Amino acid sequence: MVCCVEDGSSQRARSKELVDMIAKQILADEREQKDGPAVSIRSSLPDIVEAVAETMDRSYVAVFVPVKTETCIQRLQGSNVKANVRIAECAIHHFPSDKDVLSMEMLTALKDFHCSGDPSAPYYAALALMSLQQKFGTIPTVHAIGAAGKVVVDNILRLRKEGQAGQAKKQTEPALRPGIPPAAAPPRGAAAVRKEEASAAQPSVAAASEEGPKISEVVIIDRRVDLFSVLCSQFTYQALIDVAYGIRRNTIDISSAAWAKSRSSSSSLVRLSPDDPFYQDIRDLRIDRLGPLLQDKAKAIQQTYSEKDNVKSANEMAEYIKKFKTAQSAHPLLEVHINLAHDLNEKIQSEEYRQLLKLEDEITAQSTSSQSCLDAVQAIMDDQKPFHEALRLLCLHSLVNNGIKKQQLDPLKSVFLQSYGFAFQEALENMERAGLLKYQQGKSGWGSIKRQFNLFVEDGMTDDVSYAYSGYAPLSVRLVQMTRSQPKGWLAVKDALSLLHGPAQELQQPGKEDAASPVVLVCFLGGVTYGEIAALRRLSEVEEGRRRLERIPGSRGGGGLWTDGLDLPVASDRPIYTGYKERKR
Repeated sequence: MVCCVEDGSSQRARSKELVDMIAKQILADEREQKDGPAVSIRSSLPDIVEAVAETMDRSYVAVFVPVKTETCIQRLQGSNVKANVRIAECAIHHFPSDKDVLSMEMLTALKDFHCSGDPSAPYYAALALMSLQQKFGTIPTVHAIGAAGKVVVDNILRLRKEGQAGQAKKQTEPALRPGIPPAAAPPRGAAAVRKEEASAAQPSVAAASEEGPKISEVVIIDRRVDLFSVLCSQFTYQALIDVAYGIRRNTIDISSAAWAKSRSSSSSLVRLSPDDPFYQDIRDLRIDRLGPLLQDKAKAIQQTYSEKDNVKSANEMAEYIKKFKTAQSAHPLLEVHINLAHDLNEKIQSEEYRQLLKLEDEITAQSTSSQSCLDAVQAIMDDQKPFHEALRLLCLHSLVNNGIKKQQLDPLKSVFLQSYGFAFQEALENMERAGLLKYQQGKSGWGSIKRQFNLFVEDGMTDDVSYAYSGYAPLSVRLVQMTRSQPKGWLAVKDALSLLHGPAQELQQPGKEDAASPVVLVCFLGGVTYGEIAALRRLSEVEEGRRRLERIPGSRGGGGLWTDGLDLPVASDRPIYTGYKERKR
């Protein structure tokens, strides 16, 4: 029996359950083997053979992804079955969710590190980066910010020293011990010879790394450093779809939509494939600019259908059939996008969501009194609107103002629990540990952060990374931008970086940067939003392709990133916090 155990930080509880299930199955098999096959005198010969075969010795293999953990090994030992299991590791660190996005699928990395003090997520991130460096060469420049980023860098340095020490030990060990004759080489078959010839014909990884590193820079960002971008409203099409329906592995469930009931397809699942050229063109667009593209696509399909009357020869018919099949396959997905855009546009134009966006703008601009904003948040709780709205705005107010006064926060937490239930008690405590909610301590530094990092820009600047948030430039993207926009990188903005949570550091490793087409990895420890992904793509365009930005989030991007990452109770509906007009701050 072969069993795969994913033991990342987000799957830890399920891994323990799976290990316990393996132990239970082994013990059951041992009891069955001891009791003997269940056969009778009247049993036929085939039945007896099958029963005896079922009680024969079985072998068990447990494969841990990406590495084995001591916790699971101890659970096997506690069940007294470890000797029966062969343990293996499968170092799969990244799962591609797009052409430029790799996910580590660690959904609770933020909670594990900042709430529970578990350093597993940064350790796995360090292993993943070391694995990439083994394949593509040493990364010359490493930027890291935040407590989790520092742990990643420390682990990278430690793993490199351990690897160098292991290599040095192998080189110094004698080839043969005194008095022991050399063993004869095992006979080689034809397959082994062909494998050696093929490997000799291909360049090795070491030889490839000697040509120059394929990755020139990595920027490691602790999600705790920039929680603003998680809580602010996003305006891209893909981000709005995720907030409204929830994107899971590039798939959405539209069963809750009224327009989906009239669809001819029986499945309520729709795949938003990153390989679809049309979806690539529209996913990062603002919702208010999506209509013309959808109309043009619909006209092109209709024109393809109408061309059948002009077909005369056999060759023209063959060409038309190819175009017709392409248009026919694109038609259902275009219909879905049209309905999605119409549904999202209706929701974001409602007065209720406009009021939520207005309150968000007042909080980030600090244009009204703190008590007035908190009264508006309490009104949301009293009306028992979706809890995501109340928590998002309450946490945003706490971040902007460096906390909330004790005499204001305690009553609000009591009102929230009374409105939504005491199942959220642990969630509120996790938010306090993660820094989302806290009592006010000193003066707010939000004004200085906005000014130093130029977080809010003028309306209408579509070529700026702020387009994805309608005027707000994600702090995380500004950090990536500053590694090149400043003459000395982060060293030139030490005072600005000191305003953020956690230390910032730069590590130079042996290696020469590829000046032709540098590839930059942006590693988010705790997840990334779709708005930030769109902003990073826009940054690559603004820099005119001088840097190719690849993203490695700890978990999937999405509007529910902060709630999923803190294990909040599941809501029956997903609210939309957005608008479509340019925001003035």
